[in-house]
Amino acid sequence: MTEICTDWVANHARRRPDSIALGNAEDGVTRTWVELDARVAALAGLLRNGWGVRFGDRVALIAENDPRVLELQFACMRIGAILVPLNWRLSLSELMEQLTASAPSGIVHDGEWRTVVDEITIKVPVPHRIAWNSSGAANDGGANDGVMGDGAVDDYESALASTSVMVAGQYLDPDAVTHILYTSGTTGKPKGVLCTNRMLATQAQNLAHASGMAERGGHHLNIVPLFHAGGLNVFTNPMLYWGGRVTTTRRFEPKATLDLLTDPALGVTHLCGVLQMYEWLVRLDDFPAARFPALRTVLTGGWGPSAFEIYRAFRAHGIYVLLSYGASELGPIVTVLSPPDDVAAESGSSGMVLPHTRIRLTAPDGAEVAPGEVGELWVRGGGVTPGYWRTPRAETFDGAWFRTGDAARMDEAGHVYIAGRLKEMYRSGGENVYPAEVEAVLVGMPGIAELAVVGVPDEKWGEVGLLAVVPKLGAEITLAGVHAFAEGRLARFKLPAHVVMLDDMPRSATEKISRVAIREQFTTSPDT
Repeated sequence: MTEICTDWVANHARRRPDSIALGNAEDGVTRTWVELDARVAALAGLLRNGWGVRFGDRVALIAENDPRVLELQFACMRIGAILVPLNWRLSLSELMEQLTASAPSGIVHDGEWRTVVDEITIKVPVPHRIAWNSSGAANDGGANDGVMGDGAVDDYESALASTSVMVAGQYLDPDAVTHILYTSGTTGKPKGVLCTNRMLATQAQNLAHASGMAERGGHHLNIVPLFHAGGLNVFTNPMLYWGGRVTTTRRFEPKATLDLLTDPALGVTHLCGVLQMYEWLVRLDDFPAARFPALRTVLTGGWGPSAFEIYRAFRAHGIYVLLSYGASELGPIVTVLSPPDDVAAESGSSGMVLPHTRIRLTAPDGAEVAPGEVGELWVRGGGVTPGYWRTPRAETFDGAWFRTGDAARMDEAGHVYIAGRLKEMYRSGGENVYPAEVEAVLVGMPGIAELAVVGVPDEKWGEVGLLAVVPKLGAEITLAGVHAFAEGRLARFKLPAHVVMLDDMPRSATEKISRVAIREQFTTSPDT
């Protein structure tokens, strides 16, 4: 793999100065590469000379999606600082905890989160602050920004305009940490994943093999929050690495997204998102008749019961969804189902391993399992995190191998199938049961809009399966009906012993289904 040799923004500003790098879907404002380079140089100068930020220092961010998030990212990379984008869906106490742990030299935010930042910085003081107005144009002068109120916070645009020191793009240290990305914490306390220049380059090079990312003229519409690895590092940073274009949307809204994807003047070629976003998108009344003039690559990560529905909905438009597997710690993408393979998609495959990554499937003793058997998925390569912020590396690594905690199997063709989290696996009568395997069978059952399987305590069998269901309108899902549907397709010990119907699935701050909340709700008031 080729090491990073130069600053991305400076490189593209020289090679394609007048091509569009960034755009804002809300106001239509765009930035060319040469304009972006000038703004990054000014912001890097402000951070280094105005704030005194040095190599390895942290800069926190709390903001909705906006091109300025990426300006800040590149300014931090240019001077070797570490960007800490915080999840604005978290509680005040959680934000304060992460701010305390990362100890930033300053914080950047937008007008939407001014009050929240006011509150958390009272208890966790931060030396410097600048902000922009979420509703203002991306290229206004900042004089009428409107978020300054009592003048205690510097205006982002005014600060850039008044910066006298410009930091030019030079070479980047491949091992320098660029981000601390806090995980969602669905199976424990959130941890700060360290991201490096090498990880970003490896991810971009990996995706070039699977998504057409390096083709000239690529245009990615980012709909995922930029505090999340899925927003920053799946398509956004790789597209910019290759000199393409990224348009940000402040927040995901299904109808607005469909309008942008079908706009021939915008010409969006790439899209990635989480399953729930695609569920809302493909279920729009306008989706079946929509025309996508430029869209050629759609990717979703993780596995869920709706994956098949989404795949088929885009397939009807001649677009093959790239099903994938990954995690914040892994770049994040490790496997991608590319080239198109309907049979593998329908059977639940997350694709094949990308070129600059290696995996192994291991038994509890660390030995590799036989082909077709389920084992813990270990990953190594340039895209893998060097570790977590201020956490011993030995907790999650075996030498160079990152132990994901995910269970998977691989067929003879090299297709990887994710069985689920090892922590989600439960033992019923001494047999291992992986929820994802059960969910893959039950996803086709009539009347089910959304489902999740978790293990719950049982006096006789130790643990049994609980099927949590969000039913379609007017449908009633019974245990007997579930068993009848799964007969002959699941071993008896894998059949759920309980069914509970929910109005909505409980979710984490990053919209993942919270299996912990489902389990706690059932054990507190079981409903069979």
